[in-house]
Amino acid sequence: MGILKLVQELWHNRSGNVAMMFGLALVPMMGATGAAIDYSRYSNAQSALSSAADAGALAGAINRGTIDARKQAAKSVFEANLKQANFLDPVTVNYVNVIKNGKNTGYRVEVTGNVTSLFGAFTGGSTQAIAAVAEAASQVDMPLDIAFVLDTTGSMLGARLTALKAATNNILDEVSNSGMSPGLVRMGVVPFAEYVNVGMANRNKPWINVPSDIVGTTTNVCSMQFPVVGQTNCRDIPAYSCTNDGVAMTCPGYRTCDPVYGTTQQNICNTVYGPSQTWYGCVGSRNYPLNTKDSDYGVRIPGVMNTWCASQIQELTSDISTTRSTINGLTAQGNTYLPAGLIWGWRMLSKLEPLSASQNAGQEPRKFMILVTDGRNTVSPTYPEHWGSDATLADNLTRETCNNLANDTASAIKVFTIAFEMDGLSTKAILQDCAARTGGQFFDANNADQLRAAMAQALQSILRVSLTK
Repeated sequence: MGILKLVQELWHNRSGNVAMMFGLALVPMMGATGAAIDYSRYSNAQSALSSAADAGALAGAINRGTIDARKQAAKSVFEANLKQANFLDPVTVNYVNVIKNGKNTGYRVEVTGNVTSLFGAFTGGSTQAIAAVAEAASQVDMPLDIAFVLDTTGSMLGARLTALKAATNNILDEVSNSGMSPGLVRMGVVPFAEYVNVGMANRNKPWINVPSDIVGTTTNVCSMQFPVVGQTNCRDIPAYSCTNDGVAMTCPGYRTCDPVYGTTQQNICNTVYGPSQTWYGCVGSRNYPLNTKDSDYGVRIPGVMNTWCASQIQELTSDISTTRSTINGLTAQGNTYLPAGLIWGWRMLSKLEPLSASQNAGQEPRKFMILVTDGRNTVSPTYPEHWGSDATLADNLTRETCNNLANDTASAIKVFTIAFEMDGLSTKAILQDCAARTGGQFFDANNADQLRAAMAQALQSILRVSLTK
């Protein structure tokens, strides 16, 4: 017979002895049961309070704004996490900004409260006091290098690029107020599309091979032709479907006409341009497998002629204003080739050439790459150019490059990857695997707010914001 059924039968039994015995036994039974329930409520409340305090302290520590901003960040997160413990009486919270060497380096949340007893009449009390103290701090005494590898392809044009700039600028603000000594944090920027622009100043470096520019000659060629004297059959071509870096869009319509030729030939001269080539800073790929490795620069990186590409890279610098200027100056154009951004982010952070700024005297820095992209590979290498359309090949090269990077234990680079408003599940899987192999993290950001939050969380991991109490 179940306990509940037994209690019910005893309750309804009106015989004197049974009723008396049941009444006497009920008080200690209810006391024991109530104590167990109240203890469970107390334990759950204490756990919820501690978790909320931990979350609030972490939020306050990662926020590098004013004291009021840090408090608001801690308060919002604390209160949001405490909602799950809806049986807590109002709590008293003390938000404490932790300062070291005149800079914000940590945050503490001190909280006390009471849990109302459900069985106070049986257990001898109506409330139970609980308390929690949590403190979080960031590591501020070890140098670090961060390379922002940012997708600046045509599909990023407009709101996406604006959101990317805002989220990255927020990171710069966080670093600026991190409490780290000047010069300990260096940051670089690798904008990428189908190519990377290493800058004209690197033209004669020993690791690059750029052919000489050729200025084409011009020649006037004359011949007897019927001249164009007018237009006919003018019509409007409507807007049509097209793609920009693999993203469907609507291209504007235009007006066109057929030429009308005269009836008498004339001697008409036209300017004919001879062969020419100019280098604008773009680099392509070395032959496989060197295009997936940061090594063997006796085989030089090829410059790509007559090609415009993404904004120029910015090598590692501790000047935050320089990095901010680079971020704000980014423009969007071109197609997506993820290996280009990945290999140059690696080159920026490693000890090897080609980028000499990666050499850091003194204590070895911790090294991190934050890669943000909105799309799948849409071009592939044709060596040295990237004119192909084999997305599978480009995906395989992305995986192989990341695997080689993960095996570069001398550089020990952690990669944080962020898929921004991306619908390609296979590409997300590649990014997730790349982050996991290097000990980093993957984030799936579906809007501007989530992008900002993802980059802030990546920075939290980089700065090693952690609980100290």
